This record gives sequence, C-alpha cells and structure tokens, in this order.
Amino acid sequence: MKSGCRTKRANLYACILAAISIGYPEAAQCQVSAAMRAQDFGINAAIGLVTATAWSIVRGHGLTGGFKSGVIGGVAMAAGRQVAATAFNGSGLLGREVSAAGISLITSTGSDHFAMSFPVGPVRIQFSNGEGIDWRVNAFDAADAIVNIVGNHTRLDLGLSASSGTFVFRDIRDTFTTGGTTSVEAIGEEELGNIKLARDAFYAPGAPHALYHENVHVLQDDYFSETVANPLERAILTRLHVSKRITRHIDLGVLSSELELIGNSSIHYPARPWEREAYALTPQHDY
Repeated sequence: MKSGCRTKRANLYACILAAISIGYPEAAQCQVSAAMRAQDFGINAAIGLVTATAWSIVRGHGLTGGFKSGVIGGVAMAAGRQVAATAFNGSGLLGREVSAAGISLITSTGSDHFAMSFPVGPVRIQFSNGEGIDWRVNAFDAADAIVNIVGNHTRLDLGLSASSGTFVFRDIRDTFTTGGTTSVEAIGEEELGNIKLARDAFYAPGAPHALYHENVHVLQDDYFSETVANPLERAILTRLHVSKRITRHIDLGVLSSELELIGNSSIHYPARPWEREAYALTPQHDY
C-alpha cells in the first residue's frame, strides 16, 4: 500500500524484478509462510546480484566482480524488509539499518573503499574505511517532511517515527486521496521516504498493520535511491559542473522521484512487484 492503495517505484526496479522473479502470489494467509520468506530472499538476492554486477562493470571489474557482495547484499535487504514488516516496536528502524548494510555492500562493489551508510529519515550517516565519517541528506525527502510538519492535516508522531526510522505523520482525515494519475482513497502512504497514516489506519479493523506495510516501501525506496537514482543524478550534476560544495552532502532526489512517478503510472497497481512484496510480507492486513 504504497499509498494505502498506491505506490511509486521506478521502471528499472520493476524491470529487474520482472526479469528475475516469478512474482509474489496474493497473500491471503495470516502468517508469512516459510516458502514466501525463502522466495523473498531469493528474489532480493537476484536483484542484489544484478545491481552489484552493474556496479562492478561500471568500475571496470567485469561481470564476475559483484557476485559475492551482490548476493549477500540482496539477502540482507530481504532480511531487513522482513524485519520491518513485522509488528513490533522498532521493527522499521531495525529493518532499515539491516537493509542499509546490504545496500552498502552492493554500492561498494568494485570500489577501493567500503562505505557503510545508516539512514535515519532523509539523512544518511556514512562510514568509510578511506574517508572516515560523513553525512548526506536527500533534499526532496527533507522538503516533503517539512511540508507535512507544517501542514494543516498532518502532525508528526514521534513514537512511530522512532519505531520506523523515518518521519511518520498522522493525518486528521479518516482517509485521504493520494496524488498522481491513479488517485485513490487511502489510509496510508509512503512517499519520498516519509509515511503518512489516516485515522482509519488506527481505527479500522486490521488496519494498524498498514504502518508495517509502509515500512517495507521505505526500504524499497532506499534500495532504488541509493543503488540507481542518486548515483545517476550525481553523475549528471558532475557533468553539468555543479559545484561539489553543493553535492558533497546533498542528494537532490529529483531523479528518484520522477522515475518513481513513471513506474507508478506505467504499471497497474495489482501488478506492481513492490506492492506484491509489501502485501506478501504483511498478510495480517485487512484492507
């Protein structure tokens, strides 16, 4: 429910999933089966392998340079998502950091330095064995958080935010209409790394689990932004001779947002692999 009943994820991510997975079946059971968990590990390991191989090729290490880091990184991503989808306090934060470790393995493939990134909200704290401690912030994600903080319909929930590892906002409306060309009435959405939950997400039968569904989408966003969109955006800005004083600590997040919009409008909601994964990992839902 990348927005109660909607999502955004870029075409590239969709193509990777479509090419290497048999698809997630509809989740009707009350618990996640062992077979479903194994399938999720397998799909994410394959995604990690494909992505790490791409990084290896770009950095001049050929097709075989990303096998180990890609598979291990993908398995860590799956483990993080499964933790984030589990209904306990702090699951989103813990799962996000586990997933981030896997993403760091993937993006470090072929590099002379290993960089570990730990995200909290739109900020990432980075530890590199060659450059020490650094930080980055996603400008679009941060701007969206500010809009929700000052908005008339939303208020920041500090407890849920700490639990999810990103900003979580309560919307005063029973439901809200999501944006985009496929707008629907929703009880929750994850957009630009932030989560918004309507009143019915807390009071409707079964709906409190919507938070854990959205947690999964936060981690999916982390993968796509950190392994594909933001590196491409930085490369484009470098070619445009944008000052490194600006890009050293800031990812604009524009490319990620636009690619996700394209993916969202190109694939019908029930067929979106990222939605199928989030539903499969949170079958407790009654929505």
